[in-house]
Amino acid sequence: ISVSSVVNEFSNVTLFCLANGKPEPTITWKHISPSARDFTSEGEYLEIYGITRNQAGVYECLANNDVSVADTRTVRITVNYPPAIKEIKSPGMVLGKVGLLRCEAFAVPAAAFEWYKGDKRLASGRQGIHIKNFNTRSILTVTNITEDHYGNYTCVAANKLGTSSASHFLHMPSKEQYGINDGAEVILSWW
Repeated sequence: ISVSSVVNEFSNVTLFCLANGKPEPTITWKHISPSARDFTSEGEYLEIYGITRNQAGVYECLANNDVSVADTRTVRITVNYPPAIKEIKSPGMVLGKVGLLRCEAFAVPAAAFEWYKGDKRLASGRQGIHIKNFNTRSILTVTNITEDHYGNYTCVAANKLGTSSASHFLHMPSKEQYGINDGAEVILSWW
């Protein structure tokens, strides 16, 4: 059987599975990953033209000649693809409070994240900003929001196949947003 391999998205892949027996066994291929669509193919060779990320996973080769128990082998195909940012969002940022921005991106290999405010790259540990990167997301936390923290933030996700970016403008909540007139007082509470 073919060895497990890593390929770039949209490349062509040929898997092979050779089996001997009397009578000659029939070879059947199946994609057995959780995301797999119902798929089977017969023959020693399985050719996938322009493989996509949805076709990544485990393929099973089954050799059967109806004389004995079928023999099964598997091979894993990893499909690399460039980052695609799924979303960048913030639940809102209020002066003097803790706020956060979250950026989520999918990529193989995993993306490296960077944050910018305007055209200036942000570093964790400066100006009350902390950045934590995970496999598919990055979280920018501001510990004590000041007016200087409002503005345009850009999340950049990159791997060896490409780069993706998305921006989110953080603006100071206005009194008009809450229907507040001068001299009026509003009390918000949550139960």
